Amino acid sequence: MKPSLCPKKIRISATVQRGFTLLELLVVMSLLSLIMVGLVSALRSMAQTESRIDQRLERLDEIRVARTFLQQTLGRVSAMTLDAPGASGKRVVSFAATPDSLSWVGIMPARPSVGGRHFFRLAIEDTATGRDLVLRFLSWTPDIAFPDWSTAESRVLVSGISQITVQAKGMPPMGQYVSQAWPVGWQDGWPVAEVLPEQVRLGLVDPQGDWPEWNIALRALPGSESTSGKVVVGGTPVR
Repeated sequence: MKPSLCPKKIRISATVQRGFTLLELLVVMSLLSLIMVGLVSALRSMAQTESRIDQRLERLDEIRVARTFLQQTLGRVSAMTLDAPGASGKRVVSFAATPDSLSWVGIMPARPSVGGRHFFRLAIEDTATGRDLVLRFLSWTPDIAFPDWSTAESRVLVSGISQITVQAKGMPPMGQYVSQAWPVGWQDGWPVAEVLPEQVRLGLVDPQGDWPEWNIALRALPGSESTSGKVVVGGTPVR
């Protein structure tokens, strides 16, 4: 007996694929958002830190250049005397220090088209960007103590300086007449018109506070005074 012919039953197995639920997608998107926020915040902090470092380095470079310039120009200051305006027979040097400004005759550091002896003035001035430490300078002219500073060129030496204090001190010169009692120790400004001080001290203040004081030794230009051959040791001339 032949087996009955019956169609084979073919079982088709369907693989059921299960997708993400809406809740799972929301959780993943929330986690990704938190990660992105953290990355953006970290990148912003890095950029701000780098910017602050750059600003700090620029500030330090500005300070270094200003101090080097003052050391160079005050390190070669003229002690030549001339007749005092309106005072017959009185001789004064082209140097003046008040508690908040400093004026002198010195040598401009060599650079293209500029150099030689100049009048200088250092003080705080109001500029387009605020209050800054400004240097005014003008080519030296004989027979005048100081020029009209409004005609002089000006450069911002250090920006953002709100206050400057100027002090000076020195020893009485040997064999030279001085018309007043000699000041002892640091003085606010410099009261002796006939003689240069030996040192000046500058105190600067900006919005962050007081700076370390700058002590600068003065040395007369060769031939500008009889005591110009003094040797400076540690900021104090050796007699």
